[in-house]
Amino acid sequence: MRVSFKWLKELVPVDVAPEKLGEMLSMSGTKLESIHRPGNSIGDVVVAEVLAVKDHPKADNLTLVEVDSGDGTRSVVCGARNLAVGDRVPLAQVGARLGEATIAERRIRGEVSQGMLCSGAELGVSRDHSGILVLPSDLALGSDIVAALGLDDAVLEFEITPNRPDCMGIIGIAREVAALLGAKLRVPDAQVGEADVMAAQVEVEIVDPAGCPRYVARYIEGLAVAGSPAWLAARLMTAGVRPISNVVDATNYVLLETGHPLHAFDAARVTDGHIVVRRADQGEELVTLDGSKRSLDPDDLVIADPARPLGMAGVMGGEDSEVSGDTTAVILEAAYFDPPSIGRTSRRHVLRTEASARFERGADPDMPPYAAARALALMAELGGGRPSGAVVDAYPRPIERPRVTLRAERTSTLLGYEVDAASQARHLESIGVGVERAGARLEAGIPSWRPDLRIEEDLIEEVARLAGFDRLPATLPSGVNGGLEPAQALERHLRRTLSGTGMREAWTSPLSSQRDLDALGLGEDHPARKMVVLANPMLEDESSMRTTLLPGLLRAAAHNLAHHTGGVALFEMSRVYEPTGGLPREPLTLGAVWSGTRTPQTWRGPGTKWDFFSAKGVLEATFGAAGVEHAGWSPVSGMPLHPTRAANVSVGGHTAGTLGELHPDVCERFDVARGTVVAELALPALFASPLTRVKAAGLSRFPAVYIDLAVVVGEAIPAATVTLAIQQAGAPEATSVRLFDLYRGEQVTAGRKSLAYALELRSPEGTLTDDDAARVRDRIVDALSHEFGAELRA
Repeated sequence: MRVSFKWLKELVPVDVAPEKLGEMLSMSGTKLESIHRPGNSIGDVVVAEVLAVKDHPKADNLTLVEVDSGDGTRSVVCGARNLAVGDRVPLAQVGARLGEATIAERRIRGEVSQGMLCSGAELGVSRDHSGILVLPSDLALGSDIVAALGLDDAVLEFEITPNRPDCMGIIGIAREVAALLGAKLRVPDAQVGEADVMAAQVEVEIVDPAGCPRYVARYIEGLAVAGSPAWLAARLMTAGVRPISNVVDATNYVLLETGHPLHAFDAARVTDGHIVVRRADQGEELVTLDGSKRSLDPDDLVIADPARPLGMAGVMGGEDSEVSGDTTAVILEAAYFDPPSIGRTSRRHVLRTEASARFERGADPDMPPYAAARALALMAELGGGRPSGAVVDAYPRPIERPRVTLRAERTSTLLGYEVDAASQARHLESIGVGVERAGARLEAGIPSWRPDLRIEEDLIEEVARLAGFDRLPATLPSGVNGGLEPAQALERHLRRTLSGTGMREAWTSPLSSQRDLDALGLGEDHPARKMVVLANPMLEDESSMRTTLLPGLLRAAAHNLAHHTGGVALFEMSRVYEPTGGLPREPLTLGAVWSGTRTPQTWRGPGTKWDFFSAKGVLEATFGAAGVEHAGWSPVSGMPLHPTRAANVSVGGHTAGTLGELHPDVCERFDVARGTVVAELALPALFASPLTRVKAAGLSRFPAVYIDLAVVVGEAIPAATVTLAIQQAGAPEATSVRLFDLYRGEQVTAGRKSLAYALELRSPEGTLTDDDAARVRDRIVDALSHEFGAELRA
C-alpha cells in the first residue's frame, strides 16, 4: 500500500517527519517497508508536446519524435510507438538527471537525439516500461515534471497484514495516524451536490445474497469521457495506478481513498439497466478487461444483466460493458461481497487485482453508499454529468455489528502492566470503537471496517499497540521448558546421521503427475497410481500430489550429474500423499538416491562407484542411529528396480520399504547413470523404536575366541535371516557375526547353498574355553537345524 504524505496530511494534521511517522506506525502494527522520494532523483525533466512522429530512416524499431517544450522544437529518437500528435509527454532535456544517469545529446543510427522521452518506470511513478508516459493535457508546456506530477512528495509504502483490510485505503491509514498523534480525522465530503431528480434508471436483483449481501448502484448521464486533470493523474501515479480516463480514474481514486473497490458500467451496454448478481452458469464465458477469454465456474459470483455476464464480481469487469470514449451514461457499482467467494474466484482464474485483494480480506459492508456518492460527485465534477439523486441500495439481510465485552482488569493482567479503564476506553474510541462504561467493564461496539475485532483479546491487543508495544515488560513465561517430541528428535537425529555419511539433503516439489509414475514403469494397478488430484493445477506435470519421492530425487540427481559433479548421494525426508476419500494421509517418508562416483580416482588408486552394498551400509548406519538392532533384508523384484539387485527392508517384522539398483530403462528415462541405487522407506516403522542416549560399554578384560561356522540351508532362505538367527541363538557370547563366504556347487545338494560365518565369542566374566566355544556352536547349530533344516558343513 503506497501512501502519499501530502495526501495523508489532507486527512489528518501531521506534525512529524515521514520517517518518524513510519516508525510510529510500524511500532503499532502497520509495518513501513520503505519511503520513496521520486523527485529527488529527477532534474531538468519538463512537459513537452508531440508535434510529429515519423519512422527512423535506418531502424525499423525506432521513431523520430518532434517535440516542443515551449522554448523551441527538438528531435528525439524514441523506441516506443504509443505516441500521437498533441500528446503531452515528459522530456528529459540534454543535461537532465534521471537517477544516476545524465542525459546527453547522442547520434543514434545517424540521427541526433536531443534528449529522451520518459516512461512511467523511468520517472518512478509506475512499473510500466512498455511505452512513453502520456501526461494530462492541461499541464503547461515547459513546466517541471517533479512539480507537475507531485513527485516532490514522500511516498510511504506499507505492508498490510491480511487481517487489516481497513488499512488498504488512505482513510484507514489516516485513522491510525490520528489515533497515534491524538489528532482529528477529516473524512472527505461525499455530497453529490445538485443531484437530478430523475429516476435511478437501474434495477438491482441479488439472486445470491450469501455471495453478495449488499449492492449499491448509482446512475449518472451526460458524461464527457476525457483525460483526467493533472492533480488526479498525479495522485494516482504516486500510488502506482495508471490514469485511464476521468470516469475510470474517479473510481480508482475512491478505491485508494476509502479502500473500497468500485466499478463503472457503460449504461448503454447493460440490458434494460438491470443488474443481476448471481453464480455463473455452467459453460458461461467472459472476456475480462485484460482481454482474456475466461471459462466461468459455477462457483464464480458474477455481475450480469438479463442477457449475459458483465464481470466477475469483486475481481475484474468485462470488456463488453467497459467505459469507453463513447460512454455518456454510467451505472456505478459499490458492493460488499463474501470474502471467501472472491478469494476462490481470484485463485481459480489466477487473477489477482486491486479489487480482489481488498474484497478477499473483508471490505466494510457500510462503506458502499459513501464510496458510491464520493465517486459520483467526482464524475460529475470531472465529466460534467448529471447524477441521479436516487440511490439503489439492495441490502436484504443487513449485517449486524458485533459487541464485545472488555474487562479492564483482564487487559492489565494480560499485558503485565496497569492500564486504567479510562485509558483503555480512550484508545479504543480513537480508532472508531464505540465504548460504553459499565463499572469495570467496557461494552465495545465494533465498527464495520474492523472485521478482525471479534473477541476480548482482540480489543486488548488494540490497547497494547496504541499504548505502545515498547511498554510491555520483558518477562519469561512460566511453565515447563520446551522441547522436541520423540518423533521430532528422531527425525532430526536421522537427518544428521545421513548427512554424516556424506549424503546431502534435497528438497523437491510435492507436486507430481501420472507421467512421473509412467517414467518409473509402475503398472496401472500399482498403489502409487492412486493420487490426490489438484482441482486447479498450474501445470499438467504438477497436477497431483506425489505418492513417491523418487521422481523428484532422480531429477535432482540428473541435474547435478549434468553439471559434472561426478557422483551424487541425495536424501529427502518429507511427506507423500495418499487419498482416503477425505483428507489425505501424509506419512513421513525417507527417499534416497546414490548415483555415479562414490570416491574419486586418485594417484593411490582408482575411484569407486555407488552400488547396492555401499548404499545398504548407509541405511544400516541410519537404522543404528534409530535404535533398530536387526533389520531384515529379503530379495524383491518389480519396477522401478532391477530384477535381481533389490531388497525389501523390514523392521520389527514389518516391511518398511525397498532398496535396490534402478532398472536400466528407468535410468535412461531420468537421464541418470546405470547402476543408480534408490531407497524409499516409511519412517513410522523406524519411529516405533524410541531414540535413546547411546550408552558406552566398558571393554572386556578377557580375550575373544574366534570360530568359523559353515551351514547348508535352502536356496530360498535369505542370508540375513540366517545371520539374525545366529545372533539370537549365540547370545550373549556371540558378539560379532560376519558372513564371509557363499558357496554353490558340486559339494552342496542342488537347491541349497553353503553360508560360512566368522564368529567372535566373548564373555565379560572370564576367558572362554574350547569347550565353552563348542557349546555355543552346538546351540547355534541346533537352532538353525530346527528353524531352517540346516546342516553343518565340514
